Amino acid sequence: MTGESGTVDNAITGGVFLGTVVQAARVTLTVPPGPVRPLGVPHAPSSVFVGRDGETHALLDLLAPDGGTSPRRRVALVTGPAGVGKSEVLLQTAHRAHRRGWFPGGVLAIDLQGNAAGLPRLTPSEALGRLLYRLGLPLDAIPEHVEDRAAAYRECLSNRSVLVLLDNACDSSQVRPLLPPDGCAALASGRHRLPALDDVHRLELTTLPPERSCELFLAAAALAQHGAGRSARRIAAHCGGLPLALRVAAARVRGETPKELAEFAGWLDDERNRLVELDDGERAVAASFRASYDRLDDGPRLLFALCGLHPGTRLDIHAVAALADLPPRDVHRGMRELRDAHLVDTDNSRHYRLHDLLHAYARTRAHDDLADETVRAALDRLIDCYLYTADRADTAVAPGRYRLPHTVARPPRSTPDVAVRESALAWFADELPQLTAVLRAAAESSDPARCWHLADAMRGFFFHAKAWDTWLEVLQVALEAAARADEPRVQGILHNSMGVALIELGRSREAARHYNEARARFESAGDAHGVATSVENRAWVHQCAGDHETALADHRQALEVYRTLGARRNAAIVQRGMALAEMELGRHQEAAAHLTEALEEFVALGLELDAAMALNGLGEGQVKAGDAISARRYFLRALRRSRACGSLFEEARARYGLGTVLAATDPRRAAHHWRRALSHYRALRSPHAARVLAQLSTLGNSFDYLRDSSVMGIEAREGGQ
Repeated sequence: MTGESGTVDNAITGGVFLGTVVQAARVTLTVPPGPVRPLGVPHAPSSVFVGRDGETHALLDLLAPDGGTSPRRRVALVTGPAGVGKSEVLLQTAHRAHRRGWFPGGVLAIDLQGNAAGLPRLTPSEALGRLLYRLGLPLDAIPEHVEDRAAAYRECLSNRSVLVLLDNACDSSQVRPLLPPDGCAALASGRHRLPALDDVHRLELTTLPPERSCELFLAAAALAQHGAGRSARRIAAHCGGLPLALRVAAARVRGETPKELAEFAGWLDDERNRLVELDDGERAVAASFRASYDRLDDGPRLLFALCGLHPGTRLDIHAVAALADLPPRDVHRGMRELRDAHLVDTDNSRHYRLHDLLHAYARTRAHDDLADETVRAALDRLIDCYLYTADRADTAVAPGRYRLPHTVARPPRSTPDVAVRESALAWFADELPQLTAVLRAAAESSDPARCWHLADAMRGFFFHAKAWDTWLEVLQVALEAAARADEPRVQGILHNSMGVALIELGRSREAARHYNEARARFESAGDAHGVATSVENRAWVHQCAGDHETALADHRQALEVYRTLGARRNAAIVQRGMALAEMELGRHQEAAAHLTEALEEFVALGLELDAAMALNGLGEGQVKAGDAISARRYFLRALRRSRACGSLFEEARARYGLGTVLAATDPRRAAHHWRRALSHYRALRSPHAARVLAQLSTLGNSFDYLRDSSVMGIEAREGGQ
């Protein structure tokens, strides 16, 4: 064709060119757009969509057209564990964006099969080939090499507004060539965090909170709240907020009666079979987890399975190191890979967490994939790690306490820092759920003695924290293990400890029964120290009953044995008890002498908590003797020591005493101390809270503590206490 200027113009229309085309001068090449279907996503999202409004709104804000005023990269990566609902969030967001007309070129979606069970992941070349075909290129026109395919892909999307969905991605190299050019947008999802993928908006999905979990389950099962609420909450709780599990559970009970719903909830109560039940014939939670597990390298895969052997779902680095028999540095590396795959999570305290269902799956993998001797050895190392650490921590908490003698055959590779009292108490408080779970596991292990040794190592912490109910649970497990092993002396020690906890809970009759059992066990074992301890503990039963003379007789008997055995701390504790009985009998000078001697011994031994208790006793004695000035002085010293050693109970006791001596002369300051004492007693669930509340009521409504700014200076006037 000849143009006006005499040059030769060539216009070629078509999308496929084979062979050589010889042209002259100006060439006009017109490639028709491929048949991009403006249908949106490949299938409609679920009509039941609960608890993800915040996430979809955040993605829609990112996708919203900017009108060209502030160009930005509209690419987001949605990550999270298997079954958390990543694909559903992508579909819901894409449908809403499409309905708003933001992407007239359509929505282009592909499943990259990064974690599809039984299917290989798509390579970038395979994915580009499928996308180019969807964009209208015939198969014989799609380039062979991946770089050429990527160039053709970007060319096909240029000057078009298309939303690309890249679901189920495995790694950054799989996603990067598929990201569209400017003018388009992309939403990707995957179980891995893909840290090498730069310049993308990241959104991490977590499990649903309890209320939303129950709402999703009820909606998916087409159940009404009325009549199904209790069972629904149990089922939702067992699903742990995981949307896939909730939907599978809903499919299992859809159309069932309330009775059948309750029966299914009961099946899920059994943690060992929970994953088996969460299978509706087409979807299985375990299969979803398996896909992530199979993608792991050998090292992280073994580490994940070993984590399932921990009886709890929260593990610190030292526990994982013990399970794996590796140094912490190597464990950190492996756990980071598991975290990036969303098989474990971390919290602010540098602990690792496993979702309940992932923990159950990890345990299944451990027992199915590992040799029995490997499982036993890992569990033994874990129990030894906690026992060794608890022993060291208890020594810091109660350095002079009598302990059951034992050794840990193989000390762990690493332990937390529990050398000082504060860090030891913090470790006990933080690890208490894990400690109790490991103690139960120790009771069933090849060496059940570690169960009662661990219970004994926790005694100092329980006495400090006044966590009596939990202590009783721990002691009961240990006592049953000792009874099975026919260990009378150990049973005696545990019976004594149970009596102490019961006395503190005001259950003196039950305490007396345990003290009698303890004495019988100690006598059969020929343990004089144990017999003396039982007699001393029995004295407190008499004191609670108001029989102070009999209590004193028991105290004296125990004191004589302890002094003979050289048990200085025990002897000082007996003197402290004697003083309380003497106070009740009006023998204030004798009480003061015993408490003063006990205090000196506690200070010499470096026992801050015991010293605070003795000072509180001296203050209470001075109250009974009518010397308010001396009483206040002792209570202030007790307050400082109790705060120094972190004892809320002794602090509350000191504050109650201060309130008592100040009530007549300074009721506002008395109210301040009583309110602080009430707060501490309530936190400890102590029955003493009722007594403090009664004292506060005697002051009437004259002193509004919360509004009276003058109270702000009381702490300063009391020396910052």
